[in-house]
Amino acid sequence: MYGLNLSESYYNGCGKEVFESTFKALMERVAIGLVGPGSECFGFDDKFSRDHDWGPSFCLWVTSDDFLRYGKELQACYDALPKEFSGFGPRVVSSGETGRVGVMKINGFYNRYTGLNLPPNSIKDWNIPSENLALCTNGKVFSDPLGEFTQWRDALLDFYPEDLWLKKIADCCMQAGQAGQYNWQRGILRNDPYVTNTASVKFCTEIMRLIYLLNKVYAPFYKWLLKGVALLPILGIEISPLIEKVLTGHDKNASGGTGWKQQQDTMELICQKVIAKLQDLGVTDEKAPFLTDHVPSILGKVKDSEFKNNLWGVKKILPNKKEIIEKVLEGEWEMFSTVNDKADTDPFTQGRPTCRDFPEEFRVHRTAKLMAWSEETLISYLDDLTKARNADRNLMTYKYARMDNLIPCENKSLYIDKIAMVQIQWQKEFIEKYPRIMSGGRSLSGGEPGTDGASFETYMRCELETYSEKTLGLLFQDTEDLRVAGKSISEEIYTELVRQKGYKSLEEAENKQMKRI
Repeated sequence: MYGLNLSESYYNGCGKEVFESTFKALMERVAIGLVGPGSECFGFDDKFSRDHDWGPSFCLWVTSDDFLRYGKELQACYDALPKEFSGFGPRVVSSGETGRVGVMKINGFYNRYTGLNLPPNSIKDWNIPSENLALCTNGKVFSDPLGEFTQWRDALLDFYPEDLWLKKIADCCMQAGQAGQYNWQRGILRNDPYVTNTASVKFCTEIMRLIYLLNKVYAPFYKWLLKGVALLPILGIEISPLIEKVLTGHDKNASGGTGWKQQQDTMELICQKVIAKLQDLGVTDEKAPFLTDHVPSILGKVKDSEFKNNLWGVKKILPNKKEIIEKVLEGEWEMFSTVNDKADTDPFTQGRPTCRDFPEEFRVHRTAKLMAWSEETLISYLDDLTKARNADRNLMTYKYARMDNLIPCENKSLYIDKIAMVQIQWQKEFIEKYPRIMSGGRSLSGGEPGTDGASFETYMRCELETYSEKTLGLLFQDTEDLRVAGKSISEEIYTELVRQKGYKSLEEAENKQMKRI
């Protein structure tokens, strides 16, 4: 028998008649039920739960006035009830866990878990752990003629204000995305079991908390997260077996497993399902496959301007991508326009136009490249530019000096080779697919530093050397994210570039024999 059913049967069989005959008038103001801490209040109790704080019991909630006048008598009547019922009991009370059942004040019960003396009335009042709110809204109320206990309970069951609900969903997306779609992969690349295990647990925890939010149910203590999520209709039933698969490394309904690759694919599948549901519910308008990219869209739906202005990290999370790119372009052009170009000193090229004479072309090409990056990478690169400017260092000068083989490499980051390997392959595939668009462009590789015909690879590597380790790490993640999604950065860049050139698609640009972009 489940503890909640036992509790109601115990009250009806042993307590109801005794209390109603002894405190007839008072019982018109007493709420009866079982709510609060304990697996039985959630309906999650099993044979392992019965060793402590489980057994025949129930709660009596009264007003502060009635508690002062009748509390001791009510408790004495409760204590006199049989300790065993239907073959269960007596209840073993753990040290420090007295007061879970028996007589208690209504406001005292809710204050214990919420810290409030009245139901929450503003967003600030809702600064309550979800575990505590779950304790206040679980279980069952058998009887509440006065309605005061239920009024509190109903106010909490109405769930968070919508703006706070959106903020909490955004929090979960940010935390789950960083853990499962970013740091987990870092752990795999570095062969760090602590990072991979911690990240996978963190990912699953935040996904489960997100599912509770979508179902407008308070997430309980971590011990009951998975058991509870499997009962929730919105994504819970569907995703709980996938969460188990991530945590165990295999499908319990299938034989064997394929290690980290299966774990990665399962996490990506979970993200796809979550994002699709967020879109269905109108919570996000973003179409990106990465949870963190949905945070600005979700927070953008917050209506309370005061609350919105005080959101955590709002200045970092919410900048418009195009606004960030505008700031990056300002910094890049300031550096690019002051590079000591060979045309300034070479008598054979003096007077001829250079790239610096076409600022709009510079803007178009760089915008197309930067649009393929994530906001986080753009912010990091903007920080690189700012730090370089403050240090009176021209990153463009360094890039072209490296391309001309005038200075040795100063950046030995391992990310450079990893990014280059993937992007060179993407560029090769793009050239083969769109030869007319790419006619007249840089050769893929082979051009040596110090020559005007430096190859795509040389140009890319020399530019990558100007980025900080943080920016390189984030760009590598962008590269990996696109690869996992079956996309390429070359296609992303040129799609944007031909659009800015007035073409509707790459195919249209190719068919119209675009000579060079």
